[in-house]
Amino acid sequence: MSNLKTINLPDYGDFDEVEVIEICVESGQEVDSEEPILILETDKAAMEIPSSVNGIINKVILNVGDKVKVGMPFLEIEVQEHKEDDKTILDIKEEVSVEEKTFMDDPPSAVDDAANVMSKQESNVINLNNHKSKNIHSGPATRKLAREFGINLSLVAGSGPKGRILKEDLHQYVKNILSSPQEQTFKSTQPDIDFSEWGNTKEVDLTKFQKTSLDNLHSSWVNIPHVTQHEEINISKLMKIREKLCKKYKVKISPLAFVLKGLSVSLKEYEMMNSSLSKDLNTIIFKNFINIGVAVDTEYGLIVPNIKNIDSKTISNIANEVKELADLAKKRRLKNEHLQGASFTVSSLSGVGGKFFTPIINPPEVGILGLSKTFDSLKLDKLKLETVKMLPVSLSYDHRVINGVYAIQFINHLSEVLNDIKFLEDSFK
Repeated sequence: MSNLKTINLPDYGDFDEVEVIEICVESGQEVDSEEPILILETDKAAMEIPSSVNGIINKVILNVGDKVKVGMPFLEIEVQEHKEDDKTILDIKEEVSVEEKTFMDDPPSAVDDAANVMSKQESNVINLNNHKSKNIHSGPATRKLAREFGINLSLVAGSGPKGRILKEDLHQYVKNILSSPQEQTFKSTQPDIDFSEWGNTKEVDLTKFQKTSLDNLHSSWVNIPHVTQHEEINISKLMKIREKLCKKYKVKISPLAFVLKGLSVSLKEYEMMNSSLSKDLNTIIFKNFINIGVAVDTEYGLIVPNIKNIDSKTISNIANEVKELADLAKKRRLKNEHLQGASFTVSSLSGVGGKFFTPIINPPEVGILGLSKTFDSLKLDKLKLETVKMLPVSLSYDHRVINGVYAIQFINHLSEVLNDIKFLEDSFK
């Protein structure tokens, strides 16, 4: 027994219209519940839209390139009565913010700066175009225009009934900004050069995801006074105890898990590094939780899921969660709770190379730790040369909150933790 059922697009977030970039199935194909049917692209990320039932595809109603909205029919499927799934379509709302490559034995590749892709909820005032408030009243067209202008609706005075924000209010807001030189924001530009004069060229449009990343990276760099402190940490003891513990418990645990655990201790001790500035820049918000973001490179961009309450987890647990989040990211299975709530970010180029770099801070965080590729170095100990394993680290911090002395004290503390053999052993399992 089977019956033909039409499936509508679920609520995929605060987007008026998104584009279909890929069809994953074809007519006559048998699919299971939660198997991807199509892939949509927003200005934040690519996201899969799955089937909510088991059955055989009769027709995919949409085509690549179509602009779609919530509630539109996208699939006709012959549902097998004995397999029918009572679940509704998953609420897919993928938002990204990026940082780093996982520091694992077999890590997914990542590129440093792209890891600073910020979710718009955690962006600065200029980029809060997705801001929602119970006190903000505006129509879909007005909200769309606000996103295009990059306007935080909470800053706009509405002239409509009951304070409703109209398109005219947005135009007036922009005029006011432009008429006040002290409030103007810097807009990056590129020289207009015809490169074809020197040879063949081709142009490829940036994806919405790439455009958002570009804007957010630029905004972070322009609006936050970055200072970067470089240091080398001796992790010879860490690598030896890692080898011993992995052999003892017959597991494979990456050095990253040890670093993340040590970092959680230092963030608790140096709580300013785990803080954020308030929106009005008048107060510092201290967080009683430690959620560390770890970025993963996927075919559609860098995604930065975070490990919640990492200070309460063992090194083994951390290693498993890093792997699970990386797998979910590659399969486009991350949920909002995986992507929101980070208090600090780690950016790693350890699997690629290099010695030092300047990671860009991911607002509203005030610090980000960059990890480069480990290297062997000679150290003189009691008139005897020995080879040690060194980990280059690069700490970028918001100089409005963190000063240089505090930053180097933080790095020194992290070094001490990563050389505390008893702590590493006790934290492993």
